[in-house]
Amino acid sequence: MVLLVVWVSVRATSGGTMGPTAVVDRGPLIVSVTEAGELEAERQKIISNELSWPVIIRELVDEGTLVKEGDTIIEFECKELLDAIAQQEIHVTQARNSHTQASQDLELTRKETANAVAKAKQAVIDANLDEKKYLEREFAITRSQKNAEIALAEGNLTLAEAKLEFMNKANADPELEEPYSANEIEAQKIEVDRLKLEHEKATSELEMLDTYDHPRRLRDLKTGISDAQMALERAELEHRNKILIGEADTQAKKHTFDMRKEKLTEYREDEKKLVVKAEKAGLVVYDTGRRHWQSQVRIAVGEKITPKQQLMVIPEMETLQIKTKVYEAVIDQVTAGVPAHISLDAKPGLRLTGKVTKVAPLPDSQNRWLNPGVKVFDVIVKLDEPIEGLKPGMTAQVELVLAELADVLSLPVAAIFTEQDKTFCYRVNSGRCEEAPVKLGRMNDRRVEIVSGLKEGDKVLLSPPPEMPGEEREEAPEAGPPPGAEADLEGASP
Repeated sequence: MVLLVVWVSVRATSGGTMGPTAVVDRGPLIVSVTEAGELEAERQKIISNELSWPVIIRELVDEGTLVKEGDTIIEFECKELLDAIAQQEIHVTQARNSHTQASQDLELTRKETANAVAKAKQAVIDANLDEKKYLEREFAITRSQKNAEIALAEGNLTLAEAKLEFMNKANADPELEEPYSANEIEAQKIEVDRLKLEHEKATSELEMLDTYDHPRRLRDLKTGISDAQMALERAELEHRNKILIGEADTQAKKHTFDMRKEKLTEYREDEKKLVVKAEKAGLVVYDTGRRHWQSQVRIAVGEKITPKQQLMVIPEMETLQIKTKVYEAVIDQVTAGVPAHISLDAKPGLRLTGKVTKVAPLPDSQNRWLNPGVKVFDVIVKLDEPIEGLKPGMTAQVELVLAELADVLSLPVAAIFTEQDKTFCYRVNSGRCEEAPVKLGRMNDRRVEIVSGLKEGDKVLLSPPPEMPGEEREEAPEAGPPPGAEADLEGASP
């Protein structure tokens, strides 16, 4: 912040040597604020041990090396990872064989159970055909045979009885003198009795067929159909259950195989991370991500590095930008697109240009804790053109051009004085010095705009006039721009 030392005079003086003066000029006035800044990369790649195991540094590039895309930055070695890969390869082979066996068993189970279901379906068809065959053929044929047997028995019985009757009539005729002997008559009676028995037997068999055999046969056939249908349902249920069990087993073994294969893939991806290459061109900077007093990590060949430990950063050199801080008094005037002029402490003869690309919406929290009375906002300035030879961390002076006034009256800041709520200059007129109240406009760290109170060509003192005899003059240093001036310098650096 610019510190204005303001002298307060209580009266005009005349005569004597009045000291250095300045003339009110008309012309352009650049309103700007200058702040300290630092080069940083907008993007950077963090290099760390991304493995889940500790590693040993085998090779690494020196800090400060400029690497190109594809260059090897660091190489690790990790015996635990290599052992894990070998062991996981065995697990993958075992899981693959187990899954293959389960798949083959499932296919065989499908065929066996499908064949059992097909047989059961055929058994149902055969049982229904047996019933149909019996009703439409076997029963009709058997009943016809029984009726034929009864008819035959009846015919034979009728003939035998007629013959017996004839024989008895013949023997009763006296004229025939008993042509048949008693034995023949008896034999014929026996034949009649036998035929009666045959007729009764045939009739009984038909009754038994209708009353017992036929209903029982129907029941047996229907029971056979029910048994066949039950066997079919059992076969289909066993088919579904065995397939589900086989599929579940196959799926579980496939899942195990996939998990182990995926783990092996992860291990092999980790193996690739043992060699770290530059994704883009950049500068190698050793950085463990901790403060120096916290860090116990040594970045050197042969050192053991714990998992997830940060080792270095690779800033992308083409994304270099400048980070500066602006005080809250002028932050409203700093927006994206504000032009900037940059000078580097390490390269005094180099002048760069850029533009503001980002203004923090909130004050810097770290500075707020360290100095709660002063609030500053982070501002990012992008260079208009990339410059070779720049490195992150270089300090710079950043002049932010807040406005360019084309045609205004202005004076050096040293010519402005204040007394309480009054702002004025010491104007020199015809060898005399008098106070001239002025109204100020915008200002930079060197000159201030005069809105009213002076005209072009007026001459003013750059310091209070010398003391006159018998008169006193007080001096009261005050910080900040004079009342009435816009606060363009509240964020300026000393």
